[in-house]
Amino acid sequence: MKKLKIAFLSYRSDPFSGGQGIYLKNVCESLADYGHEITIYSGSPLPIVSSKISIVEVETPKYFETFSFSKRIKIFKNQPKSPLEFQDFFETITGTFSEPMFFGQRLQRNNHFKANEKKYDIFHDNQSLGIYPSTIKSRLVTTLHHPIQIDRSIDLMNEKSLLKRISISRWYSFLNFQEANVFSSRLVITPSNNSKNDITKFFKYPSNQIEVLWNGINLDDFQFRKKKDFGKKLVTIISSDVPMKNLKNILIGFSIALKNEKDLTLTIIGDVREENLKLIKNLGLDDFVIIHQKLTKKKLIEILSACDIGISGSLYEGFGFPLIEMIAIGLPILASNKGSLPEIMGDAGITFNPYDPNELSDSIQKLVNNEEMQNKISSNCQMRRDDFFGWDEYAKKLEFFYQKIIDGHI
Repeated sequence: MKKLKIAFLSYRSDPFSGGQGIYLKNVCESLADYGHEITIYSGSPLPIVSSKISIVEVETPKYFETFSFSKRIKIFKNQPKSPLEFQDFFETITGTFSEPMFFGQRLQRNNHFKANEKKYDIFHDNQSLGIYPSTIKSRLVTTLHHPIQIDRSIDLMNEKSLLKRISISRWYSFLNFQEANVFSSRLVITPSNNSKNDITKFFKYPSNQIEVLWNGINLDDFQFRKKKDFGKKLVTIISSDVPMKNLKNILIGFSIALKNEKDLTLTIIGDVREENLKLIKNLGLDDFVIIHQKLTKKKLIEILSACDIGISGSLYEGFGFPLIEMIAIGLPILASNKGSLPEIMGDAGITFNPYDPNELSDSIQKLVNNEEMQNKISSNCQMRRDDFFGWDEYAKKLEFFYQKIIDGHI
């Protein structure tokens, strides 16, 4: 196919703080390797990508680099005074996550975008949280990892205080923008059938305009390691310690299992909230829990390779990068039975109810004491690994969809 000019749109693009940034980095670099001209329009934090890719910063006020009211006042004073800036500031100080709400409007004011808008063959939006100009809608593709209404429901479910529940609802006010933008897209791409069903459910979006495309993984980095002897080292990966990642129940389930299995350890990869640090102490787990933060990929792989069993215990995932990384290395998995995790895991592990710590405890004890099951699941991991594909193949599949849009077949 001919080489395309593609503009990726992303309100923030940190490649180290979650799946959204990881996705953008890998997709853009793979498309650039095929010779396409890639430009990323992004708010701060900006992506870290190869020199083949152009990055254009869409200036944002950076209100969410601090939660200090006085510092936000100082930021506002330095902004040009316009209706957009007044509205953004008002939404921010009254508790809304306004950054994605106004990204589309800020994009339209960006001089580079205005000068180059007509040259792009495709616009590809990452997570569909802004309202974009009507002039690009005929060329707009959206990757929607999952409906964020689910995050809101889980956050509300885990909060008993009425005032905090009101605050959570206010924070998620930007969700109306997501729904509006989904319907502006020619095609929605999502990483699992579970997410596709949820997009149809929450947005009433036609399923025939949604394509399921599993996310890629750099399989050369995550080499499969067939273990001869399994120990009792458990590992879980959390990009951020939010209620959806379910670390509290994982810790409680682990502590129950520890009463019968004294040699267990749990490695947590990711940032841990103060609340859960206190829980670790209160449960007497200080000597049994190891926490690693902000790892390089090399160090991540080293730690995963030294562990024996992976836990993917989220209350919901649209896909789950940590899950496929653990499977690719060959770790038998204990996975939540919610969201897309059973779909992506296949036979590479066993599922448990993430709301029930006792069920997780039972699953841990069942797996660590059954060598035959460990070996069978590890072999299943190797077969499941063959179903995964690299970002280069993902990019090839995207090319096919892009061309269908350009040719008017979508």
